[in-house]
Amino acid sequence: MSQHKIKAHWSLLAGCVLGACAIGLAAPAIARQACVEAPTSALVINVRDKGAKGDGETDDTAAIQAAIDEVGGTGGTVLVPKGTYTVDAVGKKRLTLKGDMTLKLSDDATLKAIPNDSKKYSVLSISGVSHVTITGGTLEGERDQHKGEKGEWGMGIHIDDDASHIVINGVTARKMWGDGFYVQGASDVKFCSVIADGNRRQGLSIISADRVIVLNSIFKNTQGTRPSAGIDFEPDDADQKVTDVRIERSQFLDNAGPGILIAGKRGAVAKVELTGNVFKGNRPIVVKNAPEVLSTDICNNRQIASELAPSQGLNTFTEPIDLVMHQNDCREGQDLRFEAKKNTAKKKKKASKPSG
Repeated sequence: MSQHKIKAHWSLLAGCVLGACAIGLAAPAIARQACVEAPTSALVINVRDKGAKGDGETDDTAAIQAAIDEVGGTGGTVLVPKGTYTVDAVGKKRLTLKGDMTLKLSDDATLKAIPNDSKKYSVLSISGVSHVTITGGTLEGERDQHKGEKGEWGMGIHIDDDASHIVINGVTARKMWGDGFYVQGASDVKFCSVIADGNRRQGLSIISADRVIVLNSIFKNTQGTRPSAGIDFEPDDADQKVTDVRIERSQFLDNAGPGILIAGKRGAVAKVELTGNVFKGNRPIVVKNAPEVLSTDICNNRQIASELAPSQGLNTFTEPIDLVMHQNDCREGQDLRFEAKKNTAKKKKKASKPSG
């Protein structure tokens, strides 16, 4: 594509400071409850009634799991009120949600992983069940206190094993040894108004899934081990596929890797729509080996880049300004300034020389 045609795909708004671009950056505050359906039962179990302390020191894992076990299958709600609840995130001891239930954390409630040396863990596990909602609160990892050096699979929420009809709403996942959120082998999963902040590997990893929606969310400050993306679509093998995904009105800020990485070298990634998102402080979108991801479905996104204003002399104070590059007519074709698309051809083996 020529430079002239590339420029035709963009509207460059020079001189727009970050505060003036609020229409692009305020999206996560919109309709926080849009994804959440009301519980089907009036049953509410407060984890304090099961013995949880929330004092930041007591191991509250067993008490919270007892509440989950009682509510699971009823359509009711487990309530986690204000407090810091330290929990075991390793192996079979970790908190495991049941089907047909809601886990509701107060906005000032935190589930904090107890420091460990495990290569993998998860603060919350959703495995092989359906109709689960988690709403509110903060999940905090232990990356700053992690006792080991190996592995990269410490997750905030781990969703797998044919889990379906899952809603994660208004949840913050931060400081994980691996990813804030992780999805493998699940369907109909919604992330609404979530925040992934300061995680080591990814904000959100999608390994294999069918029908995933991300709305009004923030993925920021991911760094520590590659690829350090805001969201990474990356099947591990040919039997895995990611399809029918929509990411809309979300922010990708200051990640060490791309805001969104789509890597289909090992398994297929298809039907991905990226619309109305904002990228700042990281490369926006990278697509590799994913021919079924269409450029026409990556549309109306914004990239904000800081640029130093021209000096007006020694007596003039100069501040950086934020320039906004807007995809305004991307449905006409591929936009190379915003999307890096690369298909890696497999190397042909050299023919062996005949013997004799």
